[in-house]
Amino acid sequence: MYTEKKQKSPLVSVIMPAYNAEPFVQQAIGSVLCQTEADWELFVIDDCSRDGTFEAAKAASRQDPRVRVMRNAANLGVAKTRNIGIELARGRYIAFLDSDDIWHPKKLSRQIEKMTEKNADTCYCSYAIIGPSGNSVRADYIVPEQVCYEELLKENVMQCSAMLIRADIAKEIRFNTDFFHEDYILGLDILRKHYRAAGCTDILLSWRYLENSRSFNKWKAAKNRWRIYRNYLKLPVGKSFRLFINYTAAGLRKYLRKSRCVIL
Repeated sequence: MYTEKKQKSPLVSVIMPAYNAEPFVQQAIGSVLCQTEADWELFVIDDCSRDGTFEAAKAASRQDPRVRVMRNAANLGVAKTRNIGIELARGRYIAFLDSDDIWHPKKLSRQIEKMTEKNADTCYCSYAIIGPSGNSVRADYIVPEQVCYEELLKENVMQCSAMLIRADIAKEIRFNTDFFHEDYILGLDILRKHYRAAGCTDILLSWRYLENSRSFNKWKAAKNRWRIYRNYLKLPVGKSFRLFINYTAAGLRKYLRKSRCVIL
């Protein structure tokens, strides 16, 4: 049994927003409990769920004092909820885990190693793409070992649950609350400020692809990507169009590739 060390800041603060995630939230929390890097704190922030998410999270938190569960007074959305977690975080690093995703046991330890090795400010990792029952529904997504701002404009390789970031940078930049794809904007803002990003090609995350998720509606996702290019980044129409073609091609490669049929 883990014993909490009082007055000691953890190495990693993990932030998990949760909304109507009752079927998955305990497994997500469990994947943090199983990390080989044990020096962490986890904030599970329920965003006024209408199901049993809060109660399920509280039940899971009773296993370990490092897990803290709280509830927003009003529904704020995922970006504002993550920013609340950033405000609370005490760790040297901050990691984000969506309440329907699953970390693999060495996720934190391997990313900390990679950041130290590459003298990086943030690290992102490869991931499996799974369905509701944990079966693989697409081919694994293998990230490049490096990415620059111009490359990230073409294809988002920094998935939110796959990121580990220095806490001082997360507290400086925060999530943008005016646009969808706030995790993509966070990655762009990090690289625009010339912080260093390192990719870990190990598959350290299972990212859950659900029909009711924002990422499932490709038409809406495409419109929001265009808004980022034109309204947030203020890019010229010509460059925005070229980047949008790259975005479309990358999406087709990612979601049309056949999967391995593996059950977690």
